Amino acid sequence: MRLPISWLKEYVEFEDTPRGLADKLTFSGTEVEGLEVFGSTYEGIVVGEILRVEPHPNADKLTLCTVQTGAGERTVVCGAPNARAGMKAPFAPAGVTLPNGLKLKAARIRGVESSGMLCAEDELGLSEDHSGLMELDARWAPGTPLSEVLDPPEAVLELSVTPNRPDCLSVIGMAREVAALYGSRLKWPDASFAESDPPVPQRTRVEVEDAEGCPRYTARVMTGVKIGPSPAWMRRRLELSGVRAISNVVDITNYVMLECGQPLHAFDQELLEEGRIVVRRVRSGEKLATLDGMERPVTPDMLAICDARRPVALAGIMGGAGSEIRDATHTVLLESACFRPQDIRRTSKRLGLSTESSYRFERGVDIGRVEWASRRAAQWMAELAGASVARGVVDVFSKPPVARRIACRYDRINALLGLKESGEGIRKIFESLELPVEQADGQGCTVQVPTFRPDLEVEVDLAEEFARIHGLDRIPSPAPHAQLVPGTDDTLWRAVSACRAHLAGLGLREIMNYSFVSARFLDLFDPGDAPQRLVMPNPVSQDQAVMRNVLAPQMVDTLGRNLARQVEEAAFFEIGRIFRLGADGQPVEEDHLAIGLMGPAGRTGLDRRRPVEPQEMFLWMKGIWEELARAQNLEWRMAKDTGCPYLETGRAATLLMGDEPIGRMGLVGAKQRAEWRMTQPVAVLEVRLEPLLGRAGETRSCSPVPAYPSVRRDVALIVDQAIRHEDVVRLIRRAAPPELENIEIFDIFSGGNIGAGRRSLAYALTYRSAARTLTDEEANGYHESIKQALKQELGAEIREG
Repeated sequence: MRLPISWLKEYVEFEDTPRGLADKLTFSGTEVEGLEVFGSTYEGIVVGEILRVEPHPNADKLTLCTVQTGAGERTVVCGAPNARAGMKAPFAPAGVTLPNGLKLKAARIRGVESSGMLCAEDELGLSEDHSGLMELDARWAPGTPLSEVLDPPEAVLELSVTPNRPDCLSVIGMAREVAALYGSRLKWPDASFAESDPPVPQRTRVEVEDAEGCPRYTARVMTGVKIGPSPAWMRRRLELSGVRAISNVVDITNYVMLECGQPLHAFDQELLEEGRIVVRRVRSGEKLATLDGMERPVTPDMLAICDARRPVALAGIMGGAGSEIRDATHTVLLESACFRPQDIRRTSKRLGLSTESSYRFERGVDIGRVEWASRRAAQWMAELAGASVARGVVDVFSKPPVARRIACRYDRINALLGLKESGEGIRKIFESLELPVEQADGQGCTVQVPTFRPDLEVEVDLAEEFARIHGLDRIPSPAPHAQLVPGTDDTLWRAVSACRAHLAGLGLREIMNYSFVSARFLDLFDPGDAPQRLVMPNPVSQDQAVMRNVLAPQMVDTLGRNLARQVEEAAFFEIGRIFRLGADGQPVEEDHLAIGLMGPAGRTGLDRRRPVEPQEMFLWMKGIWEELARAQNLEWRMAKDTGCPYLETGRAATLLMGDEPIGRMGLVGAKQRAEWRMTQPVAVLEVRLEPLLGRAGETRSCSPVPAYPSVRRDVALIVDQAIRHEDVVRLIRRAAPPELENIEIFDIFSGGNIGAGRRSLAYALTYRSAARTLTDEEANGYHESIKQALKQELGAEIREG
């Protein structure tokens, strides 16, 4: 929100520099993102009166203006379409430096000498308007310094208001904050005006069919309205606040919205069927074109403002074409209402239509000030548009909110903040924020929550209010301390920390991703799991509309984003939570671990230049998992996985603990890699975290350091392609004696003279006895029994040589 400081000072008195004010607001919880100064001292620029306007002899779109500057007449070549005789506009002679830094020089333009410039607002740094010359009041004499005509330079604060503080989205709301910070008082403006008969109920009717969606709706009627431009001071304030001036009636609604935070809308009552208002949901088949000329795809769940026949506005968002204020408008129906924030937010997001009005309604407006804002706007319309305001107001207020109260204990406030503030000091700050204090005594008080503060719910909220006004920099910073709680079990935390440490020790880097993703993103990996997803009812955007039910897609996305930035090698892990619908239809949360590998992560030296083979990428991932499982004391096994849609068939495995699947690993499919233009193999692993942590704290038994040498024997066998490495290892373990210490596969080969559908597997078997040195005869005997078992049970052909 943009906050002109001169406007702010109409409601609160304080003495400080703009920078000092910005610092105070930031430390009180309203961040000031920027401070900008508009205008200047306009040195050398004066009021000029155009005496004559003649066509340029050499250019159709330029004119020659004879300007009286107070020091004589000057000829100026001008391209503004609104230049005319008798007009007074800012004149900058040659040699003057404009506020935008441009130094003017005398120049010949299309063969005619131009001795200065007649200025538009943007050239003076007043706004971005370059549609024509800035027209000055006729009362100013030629030669009057522009600094006497225009206001001094204006400082404007750019505020970042948090979503829970809709009361700060207005000048009065910020004045309330400033009054509390500087010990001043908030001055509410007068909203009185003369009224005339017949009364409003005889001029219009309001029917609210959806009281939940619209808990309050007020309507006033003004007749004899004269449409025209707003006064310069109002246009100036609107422009400084980032709002374009249109006409007096429309500008007044915007001005009051910026002033008190209540959006308003003005209808031309003569364009409303039967001149009345109906607040209801859109009916099937109805259409609505908004003020910007676009027809919106409205649906029956959207709230609309209608006349007796059709929708005439999207409630809380934008008015409709066909009922707007025109130059010929004489009778205005003024709307000031309160709508349910969820409805406005849902409609705004669905239509992709965000306005100043919807921005405020989405966060919640003050239902208690709806009628005051209507009176304030009526006052301005009577004053600036010559309106005759009908007596009274139609105020449909179906269910006034119940007053909320919060009990406040002084010792609790002091305990939370580490202070020793008196009860009187605490109450004084509450009252400075217009939080009424009731039933006060020496121990505490009761605070009535005003309707403009929906964020205040419990006692700790009051502590925060006191702290930010008292001064966060004045709260002491005691030395940190910890309290030991007997019986507290932090085993889970320690297990997760150990898991992180093990993964970091294996050379992986931890990443973190948002829990919200798009449905399209998840569909790329597994469109079949859509029924299990948790869909947000009112998402921030469609890219964050679904809660993730798996970590692997975001892991692939992170790898792909790194590759797009010339990071060709990466090894990442993420420990995060997934969300899905359980069998009973209720939400389920579960912690998962995901690992991702890309590039030559398992190589060193010059070998990193060689392209990565799919097989070795799979084995690198398997090796990481084996080491992690060993460090976490996990007993596991692997089975072939054929049901994962985003992993390559034949290069995916299910990880099991006993017979229970705990996760899967494999190479990412070509379709998914193509989304990020990844041509080399990419491996991912995802497991449930709970089984991985179950035995993390157990102490493993140690074996004595071997005292006798080992004996190695190699075996190469040719088997059918359907026989897995796991099958071979399981059989070797079963057939081997206790002296078999280790099994290592060191070669896989297919093709050549081995034959179709077959492959060669080569293993190194290590034997060792804990009691003596093995002889060659003993090792050969063990080895021969294993080879015989391989032949008999797997039909393997042992390669000799």
